[in-house]
Amino acid sequence: MFITDLTHVLDESGAIAPIKGAARAMAQFVVEVVAHATDESETAPAAPTCFKCKKGAVTAVRAADNAVVWKCPKCEAEGRISKWQGTLWDLTARPQSSD
Repeated sequence: MFITDLTHVLDESGAIAPIKGAARAMAQFVVEVVAHATDESETAPAAPTCFKCKKGAVTAVRAADNAVVWKCPKCEAEGRISKWQGTLWDLTARPQSSD
């Protein structure tokens, strides 16, 4: 299981810190999971593809303790993401569109 404190992959301004390589790929995946799990609108971002097997779209939900929990249905990789609240990818407070 991958345990991630989102603040560990962000810089002082709140942007993704790693510039390239595996660390950047993992950080990008984690923020996409957070955006997917926290947006409850009709236009929510699609579930990201697993960073490990690159075959399955992960499932992602908020757990009772407010961590974002994700799992890949293909390779069964899974993880928990904490300290995502208030980041650029926290879409819980995003205004809903009124059509």
